[in-house]
Amino acid sequence: MKRESYKELDFKNKLAVITCLIAFGLGWSLTIAGFLIPPLGEVADSILWILGQSLLYTASVLGIGMYTNNLVKNGINGIRRDLRLKEEDSDDEESN
Repeated sequence: MKRESYKELDFKNKLAVITCLIAFGLGWSLTIAGFLIPPLGEVADSILWILGQSLLYTASVLGIGMYTNNLVKNGINGIRRDLRLKEEDSDDEESN
């Protein structure tokens, strides 16, 4: 499985990575801020819900989305490879 660098991604995937990293950072920032503002040590349910949503978004973009894109690309490349091999085999049979 070939890994793509950030520079090789198209605009849509770059935007997805940037937004999920921002959501991840903001979710954790709000959670830490919830511990530091009065009453100290207590985090409101709404902050934990926001953290959960940011983690879910990050996992869906980086985990599921990128994984399925990679599977589709590998499948397409496999089909193209098989078609090339069949064409080569048919060319060899015609020349004999």
